[in-house]
Amino acid sequence: MSLSATSGRSCAGSRPSGRSRLRAAWLAGRTEGKLNPSDVVLAARLAAPPDTIVTTDVGSHKIMAGQVWQAREPRSVLMTNGLSAMGFGVPAAIAAKLTRPDRPVMALVGDGGFAMTATEMRIAAALDLPITVVVFTDNSLNRIELRQQLMGYPPTATRMGGSDLADLAEAMGCDGVRVDAAPALERALADFGPRSRASSGSRPLVIEARIDPAQYEAQF
Repeated sequence: MSLSATSGRSCAGSRPSGRSRLRAAWLAGRTEGKLNPSDVVLAARLAAPPDTIVTTDVGSHKIMAGQVWQAREPRSVLMTNGLSAMGFGVPAAIAAKLTRPDRPVMALVGDGGFAMTATEMRIAAALDLPITVVVFTDNSLNRIELRQQLMGYPPTATRMGGSDLADLAEAMGCDGVRVDAAPALERALADFGPRSRASSGSRPLVIEARIDPAQYEAQF
């Protein structure tokens, strides 16, 4: 029997096992008892209503989110590819909320990208835009650091510890929350939908999710 005659049945039969393998690969390197990047992506997706617009910045977290975030309708996932310029996530979320105030908006950003455009949150507060920004905080420029390691170099100019993003958010007129475990993150995101639909009385929210980057190292 020819390949073309059997391909339909074989592909259909292999689809579930293929999806299982992809999911297992995506979860590879997960550390129990830590807040993993995959935990953050899954918690954010579960909290997001179907009509949520999500933006991502550039970094290891973008790869994790891009692999599993299911877009329920067109133009609901905004990410920069090609040049992949850091600093996209926060201003893109602000623009999305200004364009579609009726839809919940969430930004998934790394701490490096957030550092580049963090002061834009002051604009979001001044405009009364209830966006939610989830910051994958590992105190490094992870993609660059992994590339350095791959080339045999020690981490150079990639560490950026010492920032208190929750306090910074409060200083800019936003709400700030710091989490380092999945249950705490789920609580912080519990009212994401209603909060992000509010037209007034709900401040922008910055969630400082302190992650263990071991999963990045295992996968990339």
